[in-house]
Amino acid sequence: MFCEIARNLDEAQMARVTELEQELGLTIVAFSCREMDAAREEKLRAIMEQFAPVLQAEPAVPDDVQLVAIREAEEELGLSLVAVQL
Repeated sequence: MFCEIARNLDEAQMARVTELEQELGLTIVAFSCREMDAAREEKLRAIMEQFAPVLQAEPAVPDDVQLVAIREAEEELGLSLVAVQL
């Protein structure tokens, strides 16, 4: 599986992530993920290391209630969401 920082989120997706951040008091980063064969994934990973933005934040440690809310939002949005510390 290959994941990259989600770009071009529509207004509804951005509003939902912002709402979640405010509700939970956490900073959330959205990732877009997709399955691909291993050779293609490795080639894309090498390209992304040179040109794509890299997340340089430590993960936050959400509690169980926050994790449930994050998982629900992930399913709703079709994205992987990660809580980070800034």
